[in-house]
Amino acid sequence: MVDSPRYVDINIFVYWLGKHPTFGEVAYEWIKKIEKSPRRRYMTSSLTLYEALVIIAGLTGKNLKDRTLMEGVINPVTNLKGLVIEPLKLEDSTRALDLMREYGLDYEDSIHLGVAIKAGAKEIISNDKDFDKTPLKRTI
Repeated sequence: MVDSPRYVDINIFVYWLGKHPTFGEVAYEWIKKIEKSPRRRYMTSSLTLYEALVIIAGLTGKNLKDRTLMEGVINPVTNLKGLVIEPLKLEDSTRALDLMREYGLDYEDSIHLGVAIKAGAKEIISNDKDFDKTPLKRTI
């Protein structure tokens, strides 16, 4: 039997790459687990890459024209051995509208939730308590 994948929320990557003073070490511990795990054990969506780029650019005062910054975010995330990045599809965007209403989430969290559910995830790695209202078990 194959274990269901664990969905990794955007905040784990931002805390890790941004060396967050409170959550950076916890995020790094998760990154080490992802790196050592078999492929498809952990997953996220392609939305995560874009959100990470925007957030890290904002935190550093840089912009999305800075290729070095882009590579510094994209390469570490995409090179994690145990992580699969699921592409977004049109139905993910429209399903998120229903999930917003059902769980009281914002649009981005609803996209993440929909992708996680579609992939069969039962757990989300996140410190976002909004996911406590969903069928996913939240772990941090």
